[in-house]
This record gives sequence, structure tokens and C-alpha cells, in this order.
Amino acid sequence: MKLLKRSFCMLLVFLMLSGFGLIALADGDAQALTITAASDSVRRKKTLALSINTTEPVTWQSSDDSIATVDQSGVVTGKNFGMAIISAKTLDGQTAEFKVYVVRANSPLRNALSKRQMFGYRYNYKGDYFYTDDKDCWQKSFGFNFAYDWAAPLFAMKYDYVRIFFPYEGKDWMIQMWKGQYGYLFFGSEVGVYTKPIGEQSATSFAHYSSPEESDYLQIGNALYHEDRSTGTYELEYEHPYDSYWWNAAFVPGHLRSTKPCDELRTVTHITFKSAEMAKLFTDGLKDCGFAAVRSESAVVEDSFYRNGADVYLKWQNISQESNAGEDIVGRDSVAVTGALSMLMASFFSSASMLALGGLALLILL
Repeated sequence: MKLLKRSFCMLLVFLMLSGFGLIALADGDAQALTITAASDSVRRKKTLALSINTTEPVTWQSSDDSIATVDQSGVVTGKNFGMAIISAKTLDGQTAEFKVYVVRANSPLRNALSKRQMFGYRYNYKGDYFYTDDKDCWQKSFGFNFAYDWAAPLFAMKYDYVRIFFPYEGKDWMIQMWKGQYGYLFFGSEVGVYTKPIGEQSATSFAHYSSPEESDYLQIGNALYHEDRSTGTYELEYEHPYDSYWWNAAFVPGHLRSTKPCDELRTVTHITFKSAEMAKLFTDGLKDCGFAAVRSESAVVEDSFYRNGADVYLKWQNISQESNAGEDIVGRDSVAVTGALSMLMASFFSSASMLALGGLALLILL
């Protein structure tokens, strides 16, 4: 009987202390602060109401008032195209975040491009950019030939590139990065992965590389920044998501001030290779091209990289027309050594690309 009374008293004391907040309940009993909404996108000059799962007072804040503002009732107003993070904070320090995308008004053609590929390109409403679905595009069958870059200026495409060559698992690999002007109405950036049988042709000839099989795709994420002339800062144009690709390519409407070098553009890229060994072969090539190695991801600045196992994080801005393969024939515009087949393919590929970009230009004007 005494034991029963003692147990009852202990339970009563526990309940009283818990009620006064002197004994904390298990973490699993606490409800996390969460923001919800009917959508994660809003048009310019329109509003989106956010809800939060607490009755306590909260302070609302936007990460970028030039993109979207939020009042203290949790109502977001779209200002300019882009993404802003809306945060809420309670008096006791709990926080929650919600990404809001300010998007263009719907149009039938943009809607169609957001659902299926046309001209070899699709449209992303949230990021407001055009991109290639590399799993199903006409460009895949062309692979890559150095003559493509030689012929590109003939079709109003002017860009920087960096080429990295290395042998791995019985194949010659080439990973190329581009950024610059694509036609008269677009600029953007690309990261491409290509392979060929090892030793078939040297990297400095007009060797042809194939687009790889799916087993050789790499995880790639690529973001493009553009210099704001009024402030000198680099503003995010788009962030094409980290995923499995042979070709991560995206473009936005606009025209650059200069195209050689395209240093008003900056790319921030994350590539996960098949192994740490493969990643090192790639970064050795980056060093040969003038990129500097740093000791942490946070230390990466323009034209530098950080390697962590199979992952490489790099930022590219000023280096132009570079390769780790020595003398670059295309860079010297040595047309005489170009085979007729290479030039025919290059002309066809470049003109087809211009026609595709021209189709996109019509969509923008409509």
C-alpha cells in the first residue's frame, strides 16, 4: 500500500513539474515549426498567403526583397522573377523556411515547353530558364567534335570553353564546360561528358567523341551567375539541378557586353565522378588549365576547385579557351587540318542548334 501511495505521489509531482515546464518532454513530442501554402510559386505583383502551424507570434522575413516581400501576416508579394526564401521565427527562437518562386504568367507555348521538349529544349517556370532534357534530345546522336566549336562563331555562338581529357576504365574521356552567347538572344552555360575508345585518336586532332551510355552519366549540378553592371555583384540567373547527366545545358534570354572572354558570367558547378580516382584525373586537368586547388568547399573562389573524394566543386569565370591536352588546334583556328566530314558535321550541328534557338526566340516574342 505504501509503495502504491509513493508511486502515485511521484506521478503527481512529475505531472505538476511538466505542466510548469520544469521537466522537458521528449524531443519527439515537440512539433516542428512548418510553413505551408497553396503553391510554392507566385506571379509578379500577385500575392501568396503562407500559413504556419503555431498560434504564437512570429516574425516574417524574405531573403531577397527584390524578388519577393512578405508582410507580418505571412502574405508574400512577387516583385521580380527568381527565388526567395521566406523565413518565420517565434519568440522562443524556433524557425521555419519556405522557398517561393516568382514566375512568369502562363502562356500556352511556355506551358507546352514545361511539359515536353520542343526544338531540343524545355522551359522551367520556377527558374525562368530554358534547358535541354539530355535523356531525350536530338543533340545526343551528334556526340562532340572539335570542329563544332570552330564553326560556332559562324552561327553567332561565341563562348568560352575549358576541355579536360583523361583515360579511365578503358576509355578516353573528355569533359567540357562552356559559357557565353548562344545566338543573338540567349546566353548560358553547359557541362558535357563524352567518351571514345581509348587511343583511337589523339585529343589534339579532330577526334570524334560520342555521348556516353547511361552507365557513364555523371551527377552534375550547374548554376550560372551574371554580373550586375550597376553594383558589380554577380546575380544568379539559374540553377540547373544536380542530377544524372551527360549534358547539363541551360540558357536565358539576353545579350552579353563582350564574348571573349565571357568574364561577366560565372559558373558554380558540382560534379560527382564514378570514383575518387576519376575525380583526381579531372582535377589534375583543371590544374593544367590554370584552376587553383583549395582546401574546403567554402574557400572556392573564381577559377578554383575543391575535391572531396569523388566530388568536385568548382567556380569558373576568367579562364578561356583552355585544354589540358597541350596545343589546341581549334583554338588556333587551324582550318587546314580539318577533315571534310568533321566540317560537314560541324556546320550541320551548328546550324541546327541555331534553328532550335531561333525557335525558342519565337516563343519569347510570343
